[in-house]
Amino acid sequence: MLFLFTLLVFVMAANSQSIPKWKIEDVVRSYSAKNDTVYVVNFWATFCKPCIEEIPDFIRLVEKYKTQKVKLLLVSLDLPGYYPAKIAAFAKKNKYNTNIVWLNETNADHFCPMIDAKWSGAIPSTIIVNNNNGYRKFTEDQISPEEFEKALKEAIGGNAVYKFAAPMNDAEVIDKNEGGAAFMKIDYVSFKSKDSTVYAVSGGKVKTIARIDGIKLVIIEKDELYYTYSNLSSTSLKKDDIITQGQLIGYAANDIDGIVPTVEFYLNDRDKSILLSKANFSARKDKKLIDHSIDFVKEPQ
Repeated sequence: MLFLFTLLVFVMAANSQSIPKWKIEDVVRSYSAKNDTVYVVNFWATFCKPCIEEIPDFIRLVEKYKTQKVKLLLVSLDLPGYYPAKIAAFAKKNKYNTNIVWLNETNADHFCPMIDAKWSGAIPSTIIVNNNNGYRKFTEDQISPEEFEKALKEAIGGNAVYKFAAPMNDAEVIDKNEGGAAFMKIDYVSFKSKDSTVYAVSGGKVKTIARIDGIKLVIIEKDELYYTYSNLSSTSLKKDDIITQGQLIGYAANDIDGIVPTVEFYLNDRDKSILLSKANFSARKDKKLIDHSIDFVKEPQ
């Protein structure tokens, strides 16, 4: 009996010691390396039902993409009384065969902003980072398996996952970031065409119509991404209109030289611009309108 008791204590101690005690600075360092690894850091607790619901899918999908250098870290926000034995026992019972740490912090005003400025401290919360291509996505909510897998693919592929048909017929894509220095990166892509018709690269809801010095700007939102078309001379869209991919949304104004119809296109999430290039766009195949064409003249070099 003494031997069995001693063995049980040893096993419990081993399980307890397998969960490190980290400060928030340790968590941030864990996903800050300059490499092409995709880091998934999930904040959870044993008492959090939505946390427990999403974790098995996180583990399954990270395993699916492990050859793409995806790593998962579960950061427990359980109370001190649960560390380490209760957390370890819970993880073992639920077969959480991944990296787990306990966050040794009590001041949410300190540790929340270090992960994301808009984190209130609610869980589940997850940050997905790829420092090699600049991908960063923070979610303060439960994530469905479909949303999580989509985010992983985006993080692995970086901006290359954004593929669109160009918003103008026969468009010449002006990639101002090609070969440029990092500090000179421009957050929009320009399209020039002899045809001024402009189509939506994605469906969604019209969030904003703005007029700036006679030029109209349209912002369309879908799945927390914002698609912005500027330099439109006209549009019939109204706020809250629902549009489909490929739908006509307006007509481009001429460029600064007054020669070629030109549209500037921006893609943003809630926090930052997503840098795109000509590689993100293919030529339109479903040309619909050509009655707004003009003779195409190259800009003077």
